[in-house]
Amino acid sequence: MLIRSFVLIFNVIILTQYTFALPEWIWVKDRKEATIQYGFNKELGNLKSAKLRIVSDYANVSVILNDELVGVAEGYGPVLKINVLNHLVDGQNKIILNTRSTGKAPAVALTIELVDHFNKKQIIATSADWKPKNVNSKIISLGNLGVEKWWNLSDLLIDEVDDYTQWKRASKSNKATDPSSFQIIPGYEVELLRSALPEESSWVNIAFDSKGRITVAREDKGLIRYSLSNDSKKIVKVEKINDDLKECRGLLYAHESLYVHANNSKSLYRLEDKDRDGTFETSNLLHMSEGGFGHGRNDLALGPEGKIYAINGDSVNLPEGIINRMSPLRNNHLPSPKNEGHVIRMDSDGKNKEIFCAGLRNPYGIDFNEDGEAFTYDADAEFDMGTPWYRPTQIKHLTSGADFGWRAVTGKWPPYYPDHPDNAQHSVHIGKGSPTGIRFGTNSNFPQEYKQALYALDWAYGRILAVHFVTRGSTYMGASEVFLRGKPLNVTDLDFGPDGSMYFVTGGRKTKSGLYRVSYIGKEVSERNMTLQEKMRNETSREHRQQRKQIEKFHERTKNIPSEKVTDPRIRYASRISAEHNAETFIFSPSKINNSAPLEDAIPDLDHLTAKLNIASEKEITKLIGADQTEKKHGLLSKIMDWEKMVPSKQLEYIDIIRRLISRHKISEQGKKQIIESVGKNFPYQSAKINMAVSPLLIELDPDRTVPKVIEFLKGDCSQREGIHYLFHLRKTTSGWSLESREIFFRILAKYETLLGGRGLPQALKAIRKESTSTLTEKEKEKLSNVLASRPSLPEFPDRSDRTATNSWTIKNFKELLNFNVEKRNLRNGKKVFELALCSRCHQHGKVGYPIGPDLTNVANRFGREDLLREILLPSNSIAENYQAVELKLRQGSMIRGQVIPNLDYRVPYIQIAENSLYPDKITKIDKANIIERSHSRISLMPSGLLNLFTIDEIVDLLAWLESPSQ
Repeated sequence: MLIRSFVLIFNVIILTQYTFALPEWIWVKDRKEATIQYGFNKELGNLKSAKLRIVSDYANVSVILNDELVGVAEGYGPVLKINVLNHLVDGQNKIILNTRSTGKAPAVALTIELVDHFNKKQIIATSADWKPKNVNSKIISLGNLGVEKWWNLSDLLIDEVDDYTQWKRASKSNKATDPSSFQIIPGYEVELLRSALPEESSWVNIAFDSKGRITVAREDKGLIRYSLSNDSKKIVKVEKINDDLKECRGLLYAHESLYVHANNSKSLYRLEDKDRDGTFETSNLLHMSEGGFGHGRNDLALGPEGKIYAINGDSVNLPEGIINRMSPLRNNHLPSPKNEGHVIRMDSDGKNKEIFCAGLRNPYGIDFNEDGEAFTYDADAEFDMGTPWYRPTQIKHLTSGADFGWRAVTGKWPPYYPDHPDNAQHSVHIGKGSPTGIRFGTNSNFPQEYKQALYALDWAYGRILAVHFVTRGSTYMGASEVFLRGKPLNVTDLDFGPDGSMYFVTGGRKTKSGLYRVSYIGKEVSERNMTLQEKMRNETSREHRQQRKQIEKFHERTKNIPSEKVTDPRIRYASRISAEHNAETFIFSPSKINNSAPLEDAIPDLDHLTAKLNIASEKEITKLIGADQTEKKHGLLSKIMDWEKMVPSKQLEYIDIIRRLISRHKISEQGKKQIIESVGKNFPYQSAKINMAVSPLLIELDPDRTVPKVIEFLKGDCSQREGIHYLFHLRKTTSGWSLESREIFFRILAKYETLLGGRGLPQALKAIRKESTSTLTEKEKEKLSNVLASRPSLPEFPDRSDRTATNSWTIKNFKELLNFNVEKRNLRNGKKVFELALCSRCHQHGKVGYPIGPDLTNVANRFGREDLLREILLPSNSIAENYQAVELKLRQGSMIRGQVIPNLDYRVPYIQIAENSLYPDKITKIDKANIIERSHSRISLMPSGLLNLFTIDEIVDLLAWLESPSQ
């Protein structure tokens, strides 16, 4: 047994806690709306980064920095994270928070972390020292946000170096992994209680019975019962209690019975030991399910009302002929709705079955928290890695009727985006992983913060994650940390024993299994006092949950449905499902739209509007959108000019409604003109999410003006996800193009075709190329023949034999020379320097160069001349995170340093690394299993002194060329 704190060793995640200024929850006393201000002084000369984090409770908060709107934090939304470096000014800076409460416990907390080139940090944080704009008001502090566990956790990171195939090492092992090699947070120890014997198979699930004995499910078939010693440190008795149920992924002791979800038997059974002699005499079949096995019949849980919950992956068919709490209209206009993960709920005897929720991919575990709310950890679709429709693994709050959007249509074309504004939203984003069992620490003897945590197992990367939640209206959000990690650690399931310790098993895919015990051995931790904001938030959330559950009672056909106005999105969502279950009793008149109010108040409940669109007849739709004269003043289109005034989440909902209207119903030319005028007026927008939502709409309605704007996106700094999204939506457009924009489209497509990803990425890019090429005329194909046939290639190494490094330039040498006129510089010479200085071997400016490092096409929009020159002269002073070199220590004792070549399919067992940045095409393959330590290098991959071969005049020409429009 061994306890280890997290250190930087074979890809372990470092959890950084803020030990400096922490934000306080603040609000303006007795005000529903108010403006809060704060000023600070900062010299920008050495500033490397400026990251803003803001969270609001029951309030929408607009953040204005130096008179620019930088973002909106929503009262039911996630933590907002913004890079504000380009919004700061040298000297005095001013933050303004325009706040508007949406509930009973409004508050806001904010930090700005400033880091200079010497990694010195300064934190700007909300406190009672901030000032209200109204001098007669008062700022009050509602407690320190920093004491809440979830706020202090860094994002989890899985990248190319992490070994997805670590589980395979357990296939060749004769014994379960030694726990002394694990990493675990301080205060805990791990013990190996049993390594599976050859005849005991591989293990996939565990559960404790009422006598404290452990039942283990074999991967092939059957169940084993292990009895523990009094100190729970040894196995003292082994019994086979079943030998015919196949691959029992779900075990649950409840109602004096053992419920067994046997995947390969396609059945759910109830085993009973009526004479209590330790043998199950009866085995009753409660439920059979059709479908496949892979994403199959998974775990079981006991609900707070005593019902049995069974969770299934998308290989299992949705049952027919039982109560379905999902919206009866949800399948309209959606592809292949029958293949989706789902939860079935039933009585203890298997009667009164219901489909509780669906739209999942392959959720393995299910458990309830102390509030009686169900959660799962849902899988991603590895096939789609690298595409904009890829959805990572997520923790999801399972509520009645919730549809999480997944449909098993991977590989079909056109692709299906699983995330929609009218879907139930996830609670915690995890990222790459392979979800297996989950369990709340409710029955543990861990300290309070960890007793309340959800433990989620990641089979692929050998991790047990601790997920810390915070209430968010009637639902939750949170953050996660690595609680325990090992290699191999092919974790399949866990439970908490009567001694309060965690027990988990490894196994799956015929790998070697082990049974482990995790105990808390740290100091006794007294439960901390909650802040005032926590108390108010939790009380308000309790009220919201009660309200949501009351509405969920109407998720069947009834005579009445609730119609009260609410701001909580999950309550609105539940209310919409009720409306769609009861179409004939639900009335939404266009006259309910208040024409004199702002759009957000005029249509407070977009979910009910969505319900009406799903229910309404063609005639009703015509009235609803204001397409006939009688409802023109009240129709939906009458308010479209105000859509930008809504908070971002409502904007996305509204755009989605407009897109659905256009796809399903005939809209007049005047109506289309209104949409183009309002939505396209300020396009592109500050938010990438809004741009991604709006662009398909505008590409369809107004391609002549939209296509050139989207091409500018592609030329700029958009992410790969955004870039492929825009390529996808442009692919079939026939108007709005110039020959130059066509060339840019295919050049960028060719760049993306060099990327590595899941099997779906090259297929998607191939389909985009095929469909976009089919829109070209023969004349266009002829003129674009070179770009259609070309792929990015590394420029030849230039001849520099006539140059010697006789200079050692610094910023001071250029102080008087940076106020130049671009038009008077020799741009041809600047391009020559770009190539001779080897910039073109890693960077691209327009058509020139090779895309390894950051694209420099629009670099002048991001950097001033002095800043850009400093980046070139001192490349190690500021290194973007995604371009940092890695240093790898291998098992043989050698070290390798270089740039990891991105492979968006992290499942491959090796990484590719370019050790010499000047020769990025020379690749070294390294088996991930051979990496024992990794760290990020503080030395840039870009060599220093590259400009020492050139004169000052030549260097200024280079800066001018980089600043000029790409040719």
